[in-house]
Amino acid sequence: MNKIHNKKYIIIALIFIYNKYFNNCNHYHFFPKISVFLPIYNMQNYIKNAINSIQKQTYKNIEIIAVNDFSTDKTYDILKELSLKDKRIKIINNTKNYGLLYSRAMGIIHSSGEYLMNLDPDDVLDDSNNLEYLYKKITKYKADIISFSVISKSNMKIINLCNTFYTKIEQPKLFEEVYDKTDIKDYFIVNKLMKREIFLKAYNLFKKYIYSNKWNYHEDNIWSLLVHKVASSKICVRKLIYVYNDNLNKASLMKNRGTLLEHKNLIYKFEMKKIFLNNKNNYKYISSECNFLINTINISDTFKINIKSNIDLQKRTVYNLKNCILKYNISEDNKQFVIDLINDLNYSYQRSYFI
Repeated sequence: MNKIHNKKYIIIALIFIYNKYFNNCNHYHFFPKISVFLPIYNMQNYIKNAINSIQKQTYKNIEIIAVNDFSTDKTYDILKELSLKDKRIKIINNTKNYGLLYSRAMGIIHSSGEYLMNLDPDDVLDDSNNLEYLYKKITKYKADIISFSVISKSNMKIINLCNTFYTKIEQPKLFEEVYDKTDIKDYFIVNKLMKREIFLKAYNLFKKYIYSNKWNYHEDNIWSLLVHKVASSKICVRKLIYVYNDNLNKASLMKNRGTLLEHKNLIYKFEMKKIFLNNKNNYKYISSECNFLINTINISDTFKINIKSNIDLQKRTVYNLKNCILKYNISEDNKQFVIDLINDLNYSYQRSYFI
């Protein structure tokens, strides 16, 4: 008799757990299929809209990873209030302001979904059926990555980095999707839903560099390169999913271009790409990165000023530019610019040394 009663209580307990955690969309799911993570710093004016665009999704089996990068405004208070109402929201608090790269990495390693998506805290998902649509497509095609359309909020321009709609791309062509001929093509990370294992593989390749430098700019280029390198397949869809808010106040990173940190990040990005592209088959891509870096310095007076005034940036820039001339195919105009720049910095390199 006791055994019967025990079984009865066990069944009742299981029913209670199921109803509480799986049928109620306001409670955390033990096994979310999709994790959406947000790297956040001082976004009190935007974070509610971003998270609300996830909460209103018709697909409910999700978790929301909010990585608070030591915000100094009311961001944490807002996150705490939201998490009390929706147990699917998990808050990760950084112990200091580590930067965007570190915060993205924290979102990846603290997630538990089968699929991961990055949403920046000043952006939103376009429609309530976005995640349901993406989940159906990525499982139907059995792809590692699905990329989608992004729209600019300021000018309503649609950005879509893939022309092979509804076609499954596999390696080695998948890696070539990062570049178009020798130009950077797919540099976004926010326009993708992918298997968590792909993000983790990219993280494992990148993790020893994540903690050594503060990155707030251009690290999405590295993520995009790495996920294309480690994934086996990808599809691209026409559907507009992501609204990119490029019309923010002065606190936005996008409004603070030209800083020393951004220019250091450009050099870090170049160095990382050289590491990850380090074989002869990829030399044309490194040449492209060399020309891109040189052109960026050439048109930026603030970059030149920062190179002259910061010894660490100066040494790393000179070393990398010299390496571009010695090893990779760059234009004659860019070669001359590098030589002139190095001589202007009082480094004793003669033109004949580079020829």
